[in-house]
Amino acid sequence: WLGERLPNLPFMRKAVHRFMPGEEIADALGAAVELQVLGIGTLYTKLGEAITEAKGAQAVADHYLELLKGIKAAEIDGEISVKPTQLGLDIDEDVCFGHLRLLAAAAEAQGSYLWIDMEDSAYVDRTLDLYQRLRASHANTGICLQAYLRRTAKDVERLLPLGPDIRLVK
Repeated sequence: WLGERLPNLPFMRKAVHRFMPGEEIADALGAAVELQVLGIGTLYTKLGEAITEAKGAQAVADHYLELLKGIKAAEIDGEISVKPTQLGLDIDEDVCFGHLRLLAAAAEAQGSYLWIDMEDSAYVDRTLDLYQRLRASHANTGICLQAYLRRTAKDVERLLPLGPDIRLVK
């Protein structure tokens, strides 16, 4: 109910516009062009998580492939950040990894970057495993770690041999 009504409220649109210029790829790319003029790069992520059907995970992967094409066509300095559960982690880890490999290769082909978001604490180990597997063949990948987890310092130590790129968030 809220998902249908909140986005249409004027105060909500105004509040989120700075961080989310719209719901379509074209909206995000348009805002990115304006930011690039100011020397500001952009990072794109699709809202939502916990996809439970292979068809939905494929649709998310296709969305990011379309987004990468748009970034390249508009000559934008932009990167994508994906959630493993959107790419099917809860369905099949190998399917999720296949989507990650495809997206990392597509980003690499255009000189861009793929970030893997960290989701709920229950997904930390599986997400780190996916990142380690992916980083072995795609150097243009990074991972987002959550600063508030007590285990994060040890996770960083675990990843250090990979020469990781890490976004630390609170």
